[in-house]
Amino acid sequence: MPKLTIKEIAKIAGVSPAAVSIVLNNKKGVSDETRSKISDLVAKLQYAPNPNSRRLLFNKTNNITVLIKRDTSPLENIFYSELNRVVVDECSRYNYNLIFTSVYYENGEVVFPQVIKSYDVDGVIFYGDTDSEIISGLKNFELPYIVIDTHLSVSSSLCVYADYMEAAYTAASYLIELGHRRIAHIGNQLLTNYSVQTFNGFKKAMEENRFELPIHWIQLDAADEHTASDSMRRILSHNELPTAIFCASDILAIGAIRCIKDHGLRVPEDISVIGIDDIILSRYIEPPLTTVKIDREEMAKYAVQLLIEKINDKESSPESYMSTSNQIIVRSSTRAYSESS
Repeated sequence: MPKLTIKEIAKIAGVSPAAVSIVLNNKKGVSDETRSKISDLVAKLQYAPNPNSRRLLFNKTNNITVLIKRDTSPLENIFYSELNRVVVDECSRYNYNLIFTSVYYENGEVVFPQVIKSYDVDGVIFYGDTDSEIISGLKNFELPYIVIDTHLSVSSSLCVYADYMEAAYTAASYLIELGHRRIAHIGNQLLTNYSVQTFNGFKKAMEENRFELPIHWIQLDAADEHTASDSMRRILSHNELPTAIFCASDILAIGAIRCIKDHGLRVPEDISVIGIDDIILSRYIEPPLTTVKIDREEMAKYAVQLLIEKINDKESSPESYMSTSNQIIVRSSTRAYSESS
């Protein structure tokens, strides 16, 4: 069966090709009755407009790419894998295809994927901190882009971000409200800007309460659950033990809990543990993890909306949006401090 055209759809529906085009592109200009008639016919015939024709006519591909750096850390991958689902759903809701691809360096030069070099996308999404060289290179293609979950200071780039200093301060303050005074910290120097923000939030809570902590209670070399377990082991190797641990992410908290259990200690009876993110795993570990929720759904929805607005109006000024970063999700890994324990 030959591929249907807009003209043939119009002939079957008894309307003009212009009316069919208006409905297919969700524009105003036809009655509700005509719109319903055309939509029902298009669905029945399973008609899909020729993408190449649409591209020539509207100078659009209806493609968006998530551009990921090939050496993204394991810690980032866990958080962003959950972000992907929402981004896919939101792009589909706006009738955009989502393409996942990567950017990398070769001999010191940024190498962009073919979909960028051939202009087969209308916009680009980055996750997390992105090298200035990559951003500069992308600007040469004059493609709209947005950064989701950047840890850098908000700049002229379009971005959606969380306040991780506030999240860390919220987590540490919650432990203090529970009566804990001996609180250790496990962080991740691999993500430099993230580490600075989370440590500063933790430090602010400690300084406000004039707590002095042993230096070995501050561990900043964790990048995943395995190295977080190593960091926890170093904390437990000294005679004086903390009553609570603040971890800069849920995956680090999961490693810390495993190590605490391996040493014959209990969570939270002996040591309370709190993280940041609220990844899905945090609900199913034993005990379920208390954490500060970073609302990925809110971030993804707003980011896709902002990017599509930018695609449709490339002259608009960059706008940044900060997601909620201080919502405590209380589960069973924390409890009030007790002298008996």
